[in-house]
Amino acid sequence: MVEWCKENVKSNGYENFSIRYLVDDVVKFVKREIRRGNQYDAIIMDPPSYGRGINGEIWDIEKDLNKLVNLCTQILTNNPLFFLINSYTTGLSSTVLANILSQTMEKYTGKISCGEIGLPIQKQNLILPCGIYGRWENDE
Repeated sequence: MVEWCKENVKSNGYENFSIRYLVDDVVKFVKREIRRGNQYDAIIMDPPSYGRGINGEIWDIEKDLNKLVNLCTQILTNNPLFFLINSYTTGLSSTVLANILSQTMEKYTGKISCGEIGLPIQKQNLILPCGIYGRWENDE
């Protein structure tokens, strides 16, 4: 995935920007950032549906996403720009993402939008559903 990301950076003309690529357990990473006092203006999250860690840890998006988003709010600045969550998990609705963001971002002034991610099929005037998104954005 990192190599794919690097290709996208290059194809979009951003190869001269300072970009840091991380391959890490996100919960461990966020907890370290909290301890270090690091803060972020924005978060883009594309969590897997299910996974196993090196030590047998289990990630289940339906059980663990709310805890992760709550944890991530601890590394946001006092005036964040946005928090975006994508998901390709079947059975998980965009309303769930909106509800999670509504509960976790309530101390900030902003708006929430959610919906489906899809690919247009132009010849048939259809949209092929591919996933969902939930986005909180600062409205200041």
